[in-house]
Amino acid sequence: MKKKRIKSKNKDIGFISSNGICIDGDILMNCEREHNSGSFLWFQILLTFVTTICTAFMAVSFLDMEIYKTTIIYYSAMLSLVFGLMKSSHKIIKFSALGVMILHVIYLVSRISTIKYGLFVVIDRYLSRANQPNSTLGVQLSGISTIDYPYLASNFFVFFITLVCLGTAAACLYRIDFPLLFIITFPVFELGMYWGWEPSMWTVIGLFVCWVTVLALHIINHTTNKAGRKNTFAVHERKRTFYFTSEKQKACFYNVFMKFTAILSSLVLVVIMLFSAITGFTRPESFAKYRHDISTAVSNFSLTDLRNAFSDYDGGFDLFGIKTVGGTNGGVLGKTAGISFNGSTALKVVTPKFSNTLYLRGYVAGVYNDNSWTPVDVNGNEDTFSDDFEQGKIWVQDLDYDLIQRKYADLTPAQISVSVLGASKKFVYAPYASLYSSDGNTDDKKMRPTTESYVKLSSTKYSLYYFDPSLIEERLEALPEAIATEVPALSVNKDRGVDAYSEFVHQKYMYVSKSDELDKAYKEILSEYLGVDIYHKGDWTYEEISTAIRNYFSDNFTYTLEPGVTPKGEDFIDYFLGTQKEGYCSYFATAGAELLRMFGYPSRYVEGYVVLNSQLGEPEDDSTYEVSVKDKCAHAWAEVFIDNAGWYPAEFTPGYDNDNPNLTQQEKDPKEVTTTKSTESKPTTTTQNGGQGDTTSVVTKKPANSSKASTTKKTNSASNGHGAGVMSGAGKTSVSSRITENNSDHGSFVGIFITLGGLLLIGFGVVVHRDVKVKKMRSELSNGDNRSRTVAVYRYMLKYLKLIGITDSRNITDLQLCDRLTEKCQEMQINDFSHMIKYIGELAVKAEMSNSVISDGELETALSYFEIVKDKIVLPKLSGAKLLNAKFVYCLY
Repeated sequence: MKKKRIKSKNKDIGFISSNGICIDGDILMNCEREHNSGSFLWFQILLTFVTTICTAFMAVSFLDMEIYKTTIIYYSAMLSLVFGLMKSSHKIIKFSALGVMILHVIYLVSRISTIKYGLFVVIDRYLSRANQPNSTLGVQLSGISTIDYPYLASNFFVFFITLVCLGTAAACLYRIDFPLLFIITFPVFELGMYWGWEPSMWTVIGLFVCWVTVLALHIINHTTNKAGRKNTFAVHERKRTFYFTSEKQKACFYNVFMKFTAILSSLVLVVIMLFSAITGFTRPESFAKYRHDISTAVSNFSLTDLRNAFSDYDGGFDLFGIKTVGGTNGGVLGKTAGISFNGSTALKVVTPKFSNTLYLRGYVAGVYNDNSWTPVDVNGNEDTFSDDFEQGKIWVQDLDYDLIQRKYADLTPAQISVSVLGASKKFVYAPYASLYSSDGNTDDKKMRPTTESYVKLSSTKYSLYYFDPSLIEERLEALPEAIATEVPALSVNKDRGVDAYSEFVHQKYMYVSKSDELDKAYKEILSEYLGVDIYHKGDWTYEEISTAIRNYFSDNFTYTLEPGVTPKGEDFIDYFLGTQKEGYCSYFATAGAELLRMFGYPSRYVEGYVVLNSQLGEPEDDSTYEVSVKDKCAHAWAEVFIDNAGWYPAEFTPGYDNDNPNLTQQEKDPKEVTTTKSTESKPTTTTQNGGQGDTTSVVTKKPANSSKASTTKKTNSASNGHGAGVMSGAGKTSVSSRITENNSDHGSFVGIFITLGGLLLIGFGVVVHRDVKVKKMRSELSNGDNRSRTVAVYRYMLKYLKLIGITDSRNITDLQLCDRLTEKCQEMQINDFSHMIKYIGELAVKAEMSNSVISDGELETALSYFEIVKDKIVLPKLSGAKLLNAKFVYCLY
């Protein structure tokens, strides 16, 4: 007869297996020696502390600056302990820890301003080491001494540690959650590894050990509640798997498992490190390429870009990063068959009258590779000029403005106001010889320069001061001779930066792509347009070279908006010069920049907009002009670097000699069209908010007869020598003075003193709490009827015995418990008093479970036995921390 299989099922009363056995409650593991869960909480606190301090010091190691290490250690330990004690089952400990946490939060709130500037310092140091643009932060930190940087950064790290510790406590203390721990800590690790920086080795080892330990606990913890109830012991019959569901039983096992995992993971990491050291294993080069690609994407992205994502269409649509209508392609070449225009407005420009064509530079790139132009990548060793320019109160992009202003001190700069509408919201569009660092905006709206190349847009409305090169007596082509003469040295550091930057440019912007067609074009220009076979740079002026290149393109190539795509596998320059022979501005700018390099001139590729002087139309009342710059004005060109003059446009596209072939005649000369007066056209002195309620006046040159600028300065502002000045930093002076006052020798320990003061108050509360609890115990033992007093004697006896480890957490009866406690007394060689424990237990059961009367004699005996247990058994075994625990936590003495 086939035996019928009886399926097991879950009942409310417990787990009923196929053999009919019902399991309800916890089953203890049989071990050679008993493990307890008491120290598991301390291991969790230790795990939280190690994770927090490793994460904090790893972040510090990426900043290359001094931070108060004692502050980091103290707050990591204090917060880990506080979060751990908040989990305690003792109310007094829990509320004391909560009180310390409240005091800490109050301290953070009181230091919010210092923490904010500490954040600016940390980001500034990080970006500086990563050689990324940080001029916006430079404005935020103006007026603050670098001596205060460690103090400010340490204050920020207190806040940072609080956040990290909160997350790690949630992942290690309040639940075992590896994904949460990894999400909180790994970004800090990647912040440095992204740039290839090596963190402190001990922080890596510590963090790795913590990750592996929590991961191991997390995996096990996921299999603990398969029965669906927390307080049952589940038996999976088919898989023969047992699951702990009692938190206490888990802790008993985890206590041992955590130690084992931590030691094992440490050994594994040591083996890996030894293997790497012995074999010489290094990270593959492909990682560097991925990092560079991500770096480029990050450097071209901002919150402003995100906000403007749906309007960032450059006058048309952006299909997978390739513009198909209007605009230009951010250096991407040959991907579309052509471009068209829809007549949308890219920019609104308000400017005084200018001569010739106004080039509004936007995207700037210097590396041609794989049919695209990308910005030059600058590392820390190569950047020997940024600090010098910063000390000179200008950006690298201000170089051409600064040199002209220093040569022609009597020349008045013009002011241009720009509203970015349909154009890309990533870049600032500005004339050449512009003073970018004085854009009329403040805080997060202030434009942000890269270390090199273009300037990032932060506000769609801005104004800049610039020099119209045509106002200089010499022509643009004669600028090298005009400015190369002796220049007055206004700042040694700045002049040193100019020299260093010039050297950098000649190193980075002279590489020429390997192209047979490019070599042919170079040789044809030499022979047909210069009449020589061998080129010597000193024999020709830049004007002669650029004219020869321009004539070569005009004679042999055709301008068209629909040149077709570059075939797959073909190099863009080779295909354009050798086969295609037609294209639009991006084509001629690319080939022209490469040819300039072959002739010995540093050059790069630029995208932006061009405005003809004929487009100015009728002037406004104050002699300014408002121009709607259409998508048809989008353009690409090359630019050349002239020593002691800076970068200037080099136009090689046929039809763009002070003209724009894409505009109609009416668009080129809209003088008959009545324009609406702009409400933003007046070039007034711009008032900037320094961020602290103070205002800072931007220095402006008024178009008066005087050759010197009329300047307005605050008491503490520093003159930067420009015709149109930059933010003086007066708004930060009060911040710096407050920092100086606070940053004494013990400034970093203010938070520690506050915390210690709070602990004293909490200690006073603990003493009061103990006094109340002891009085309550005495009252329960001495007042009331015999029955309630007997039960109280039994209840407090169990608390006293628990102090020395005589306890049992199993779900058993009181009489069974007394027997178990008696056995433990005998194991601890407490034989003379075991009968007293049993007597008190039996009397308590009688008082609680029956209607029998408890006599005065029985109660007196129980009380006398209780005093013996309290003073003869327990008290002699308590010393040091255990006695303090008994007095102030359990409140039994």
